[in-house]
Amino acid sequence: MPFVGRERELRQLADALSRPPLVLLIEGEAGVGKTRLLHELTGHPMLVGSCHPMRFPYGPVVEALRDVRPMRDLNPITGALRPFLPECGHLLPPTPPPLQDAMVERHRLFRAVLSLLGSLRPITLAVEDVHWVDPGTRELLAFLARCLPDGVNLVVTYRAEDLCHPVTELLGHLPPRIDHAEIALGPLTAEETALLVKHLLPGSADLWPLTGGVPRAVEELTRMLADGQEPGTPPALRDAVLVKLAALPRAARHIVQAASQVEHPVCEDVLTGVAGVPPEQGERGLSEAVRCGLLREWTPGRYGLRQPLTRQAVSETITPAAGRRLRRRIAGPAEPQGTLSPREEEVARLAADGLTNKEIAESLFLSPRTVEVHIANALRKLGLTSRRQLTLGTT
Repeated sequence: MPFVGRERELRQLADALSRPPLVLLIEGEAGVGKTRLLHELTGHPMLVGSCHPMRFPYGPVVEALRDVRPMRDLNPITGALRPFLPECGHLLPPTPPPLQDAMVERHRLFRAVLSLLGSLRPITLAVEDVHWVDPGTRELLAFLARCLPDGVNLVVTYRAEDLCHPVTELLGHLPPRIDHAEIALGPLTAEETALLVKHLLPGSADLWPLTGGVPRAVEELTRMLADGQEPGTPPALRDAVLVKLAALPRAARHIVQAASQVEHPVCEDVLTGVAGVPPEQGERGLSEAVRCGLLREWTPGRYGLRQPLTRQAVSETITPAAGRRLRRRIAGPAEPQGTLSPREEEVARLAADGLTNKEIAESLFLSPRTVEVHIANALRKLGLTSRRQLTLGTT
């Protein structure tokens, strides 16, 4: 894929890495081009490893070091890496004898990594997707950040929305001799998106409104169009969205589904009201939806889906009855019905949509028994004798 619209960030990256020792954080959402930015850098020797959702112990550092060809006369402590690096183990000193204390053994391993990096300088160790870091690697990176030898840089990339701990802890206790920098990689502009599309797709197509300028989304969508498919959510992006949505608690999931039916970012009260989530659960549900990366705060206090392409994927998870209910709430409250309380009216409307007591209870976070009482009260107040009459009278 052509490299478009990242000249400023590439200059920032090159300038930062020219001042070792340095710790550099690169943040950006999925598909925005963090890996591509590193690959475009020339003139700076770099070892790259990636964290994975399965969180292999020391996995990214082992991946980065497995093909190194270190110089002779290494510090004997680097022999502690032999069991981890069979690809280059014959170039390392003998494995030192085991230690009885696990903490001391781990410290020796950390010093071995530090010593090996020092023998390779000038070098940059880049660890990608640190939002998936395993506990051992997390501690190792914190150790390296505080002890970087001259001529060695440490770069980490991460997605803020998937981070379960602050990556900036790496900067918390840096000694004065070690500098640090941060690069926030945002989506492409409309003009940059148009240039990328021009490189990828014959003719012209305005894909910025659908993709929000995320390069991977642009690439996948242009591939669909080139294959003659209708523009829609690319399968890879759709699957990623559905996995995140399924992992959310019910309140947060309902909030995301409500956002898929709202045209523009709205405030918390409106969004949770459309979702039918009680206020006491709305704040936490909204926070979880933002944290997982499906929603974002576009302007202070106003929330919407993070990527336009996710709208279709989320909308496909909404049942027809739930969709009608969401659209009715967006349109605004109906005229009061008799002397029904607000909760009784809401239960009656759900019954009108054909939902069972159990489905109504799950939707409104009530017990089935409470729903039964509300329906009975609604029938009595409206002078009806059967649930079927309630349905006919409220549709």
